Amino acid sequence: MTLTYQQQYVLDGLQARAEILNLTARHNRLYAAGDLAGWIATFRHSGATYRRDGQEFSDLRAAFDGGDARRLVTADNEIVVDGVHATQRCVALLFVDGQPRSTGVFDDRLIYERGGWYFTSRELTWDPVPVALPSEG
Repeated sequence: MTLTYQQQYVLDGLQARAEILNLTARHNRLYAAGDLAGWIATFRHSGATYRRDGQEFSDLRAAFDGGDARRLVTADNEIVVDGVHATQRCVALLFVDGQPRSTGVFDDRLIYERGGWYFTSRELTWDPVPVALPSEG
């Protein structure tokens, strides 16, 4: 059976979305495991960047702060695929020693190359820490 152009387009988009979700999950597991080399391998071969709260890293080794009982989970992924390029926006949850520590948002750009999806850039913006209000009394 031959697919129509529209059917093939939808199928390719669904496959790309599934692969991007798997890449993101692998990225998070490697972060939690403290696997620097594996974590870096989720980025494109050259020219990738990582930005955290306004600080940009072109040397991904300097950006890595995973492991040490830190676990990163992402959720609520919004993915838009346009051919070999994609964007993703998702919520980030950071746990330290099993306790929730921070929430934020990832804004990602991705590319399909060498037979797979890779991050070209990830920008993480942590939410401001809520300030306790003085109790009325």
